[in-house]
Amino acid sequence: MCSFTVLAEVPAPDFSAFRALAQTPAPAASPAAATSGAPPATSWASSLFLPLMLLGIYFLVFAPQMKRNKEHKKLLTELKSGDEVITSSGIFGEIVQVKTDRFVVEISKGVRIEVLRANVEARVPSDSPDSPSESKS
Repeated sequence: MCSFTVLAEVPAPDFSAFRALAQTPAPAASPAAATSGAPPATSWASSLFLPLMLLGIYFLVFAPQMKRNKEHKKLLTELKSGDEVITSSGIFGEIVQVKTDRFVVEISKGVRIEVLRANVEARVPSDSPDSPSESKS
C-alpha cells in the first residue's frame, strides 16, 4: 500500500482583496444615456468595416478563383484530338480521342491512358522545346 506523508502545512490563500473588488458598485452610467433609452451611437466607420472586409475578401479570394475556373472550362471545351496537354499529375501527352467525360491521351508510342477532363491542367504550347513529340527517346 501507498502512504503519503505531509511534509509542511501550506496556509490557505487570502482572497480578501478579490472579495473587496467584487463588492464595489459598478460605475453609474451618464445621466443623458440613462434617460434617453437609446442604444449608444456607433461611428460610420465601424458600421462600414464588415461590408468592406467582405468586399475585400471577395476580390482577393473568390474573384480570381472564379476567373481561373472559367478559363479552365473554356480550355476543356476547346481541346481536340492532336493537342498536347499536361495533366494535373504532371504527365505530358497528346490527345488521340475525345470522349464525353474523358480524354484518351498517348504518353508514348503505343501507350495510351484515359484521363478525366477535369485532370487536364493545361495545353502545352506548340513551340515548346520539351514537348513529347519532339523528344528523342
